Amino acid sequence: MFNDRGYLSSHMKIHRGVKPHECNVCGKSFSRKMLLKQHQRVHTGERPYSCPECGKTFADRSNMSLHARLHTGVKPYSCDLCPKSFTKKHHLKTHMNFHTGLKPYKCDRCGLAFSQSSNMRTHYKKCVLRHGGGDGSNSGGEGASGLKVEVINS
Repeated sequence: MFNDRGYLSSHMKIHRGVKPHECNVCGKSFSRKMLLKQHQRVHTGERPYSCPECGKTFADRSNMSLHARLHTGVKPYSCDLCPKSFTKKHHLKTHMNFHTGLKPYKCDRCGLAFSQSSNMRTHYKKCVLRHGGGDGSNSGGEGASGLKVEVINS
């Protein structure tokens, strides 16, 4: 709960979509001044947080903390169905696709579906080589590697 009206007022801006703090470089707006300051590091290249173990630098503390798990071996996200655990929550979520049989990533070339996007991307590259280049016939969005990806919503 909020003990201070100022904090409550600041928090409510998030729900109302109020973003009064604007980046003078790209125009992106933020609900809190701290978020704007953090964003501006994209433009300045400032990386004030460094890993005490290896020295790698980061623009924000949370990414440094996630990185530090690589050194400590801490994996706070555990699967309830098997002994595997993960450093990141989204890795556990992707892993759960294996147990549930959910295959939300579909090859735009041949329609084969996969539980992990990385497996679909690997397949897609082979599929294009096997069946020739060109654009796919199914609708889908551009993936991170420039290939077309169709995410199946269940």
